[in-house]
Amino acid sequence: MNRSQRTKIGGRSAEALLYPIAAFLLAGGLTKTSAQRSFAAALSRAQETNGRRIEHIGHPASYADLISVWTHDARFLDHRGQPRPLLANEFRTLVRAAAPRLDWKIALSVLKRYGNVRSTKGRYALIRPFFFTSSRSSMAFEPMAYFLSDASSTLGRILNRTKSTSAPELFWRKVETTGLSKRAVVAFTKFVADRSLEFLEELDDWLETHRSSDRKVRGHRARRVGIGLFSIYSKPEVIVPTRSTAL
Repeated sequence: MNRSQRTKIGGRSAEALLYPIAAFLLAGGLTKTSAQRSFAAALSRAQETNGRRIEHIGHPASYADLISVWTHDARFLDHRGQPRPLLANEFRTLVRAAAPRLDWKIALSVLKRYGNVRSTKGRYALIRPFFFTSSRSSMAFEPMAYFLSDASSTLGRILNRTKSTSAPELFWRKVETTGLSKRAVVAFTKFVADRSLEFLEELDDWLETHRSSDRKVRGHRARRVGIGLFSIYSKPEVIVPTRSTAL
């Protein structure tokens, strides 16, 4: 993808992303000077980090819409209601229906690169029901930027909410524990990955049903609504016993 197609983060977007973090740091007792020094150190650390290669793919909604149409539109489903493998011309039709501004060759390349689509017997088969955006060697920039922005925005809205706020009350929840073996962690991760896909498919069906039936909301200013999930895996920590279990 050339430089003109790259998503650029402006000053206001960066400020909105960092605001909840800054609010929590100040609430935790960090001074403005210390916060600025910590941010400068974090920037330096990020510049020195060699991790997965970051790639620009453009707005992630186009790819998500493409997969959504593939999994819901009868033109692209088999007799069991499952997304069927598509010929090249059928895939081009899919892209025109779901994301007409997206080049179908670029779309196919991105979907294949991140393991969403696989070539099989002259057709392109959808492997995953949702848009995966990372591989062992690379990660797509825009989806991760939107994920961080959504998480930060949710925390910001929770912080700024008052009794007179009319918007729906957003939430942040998690479950966690300590002391699992490596084998149990692997088993839990697989369990969550499988169950979360079932959960997200149910939510996706709900959203698609209500979006198609709600004719009052149209145009480019429609509000984004959804949910995001992420896994937790920290570095080893010293487990401090509670008063009831201390010797």
